[in-house]
Amino acid sequence: MPVDFENVIVGQRYSRPELAALWGYAGYQALARGVVTPRYDNKIILFVTEEKQNFQEQYQDSLIGDRLEWEGPTDHFAEERMIHASRNGDEVHIFHRERHHKEFTYLGQGRIINTNLSIVTPSSFTLSIG
Repeated sequence: MPVDFENVIVGQRYSRPELAALWGYAGYQALARGVVTPRYDNKIILFVTEEKQNFQEQYQDSLIGDRLEWEGPTDHFAEERMIHASRNGDEVHIFHRERHHKEFTYLGQGRIINTNLSIVTPSSFTLSIG
């Protein structure tokens, strides 16, 4: 399902249920992962939470100015697609929140400027925002 960012505004806060309704999903569960790749679309959507709940994987993610230091999921979902995003015409969109159970702030599109790939640990990415 193609996802439209026309009504998603940089700097605005959104919940997953709000975004799911905006994009026509039946429920927010389609957006429950940290990395979402809508079917038949050129978008990669990151939902980044810095302070996670204790039972969750404790990825080391941090927003520093206009740079995001982000660890990908342990199952390495969509890593190849992230690495080749600019070459393949994929857009990387970033939603960020400092603490779990808060709304996400839409930061806009990101561009990968560095990667550190790993098979045994989460791969890490540095993205420039804006």
